[in-house]
Amino acid sequence: MLNEKLVKFCDNNFNDGKSILKKLFEYKKMLIKENETMNLIGKSTIADLDVRHLLDCIQIVKYLPPQEKSLMDIGTGAGLPGIILSIAGFKNLHLVEKSIKKSLFLESCKLRLGLNYEVHNKLITELPNLKIDCITARAFASIEKIISMTKKMINKQTKFILLKGRSYYTELEKISPQKFFWETHQSITSNESKIIIMGAK
Repeated sequence: MLNEKLVKFCDNNFNDGKSILKKLFEYKKMLIKENETMNLIGKSTIADLDVRHLLDCIQIVKYLPPQEKSLMDIGTGAGLPGIILSIAGFKNLHLVEKSIKKSLFLESCKLRLGLNYEVHNKLITELPNLKIDCITARAFASIEKIISMTKKMINKQTKFILLKGRSYYTELEKISPQKFFWETHQSITSNESKIIIMGAK
């Protein structure tokens, strides 16, 4: 079973909500099983996994560009939000994860769930000069650091969709409003969390 809030969100926002929920449930089972031997998510968050991780990630689809655009999830870890976006239908998708073990988990999910994305088992700074339309990140690095790491693959059309906790305001204070624009949206899973949408001016 999946949490009612997650089920309602998928039913209201996708034509194929039932298919998406089925894959989310399979992914959830893989995540819990592999988490027994690998630190994919905090053990204290497993009880509320549906809202804390799955719903928290899938909510950003409302802010993403059309599905044919290129997306990159940096520091994707267990595939949050990268795998969730793939389940939601995004196909031109790059998942960046430096850990070999986590990268193997991402490849395993891709095969078992029939998903479509490319895993890059590298540091972000080691990636080739890919031109990316949208960059996502969750529980990864500061906004300033994310911009610095991805500077060779972004242009004025590139958007950042960042899931941030209570530190978001302090992080935004370090970003130049002359160089970047941004807007903040309230997360539906936590009063302390925000979704930051950002791009170069």
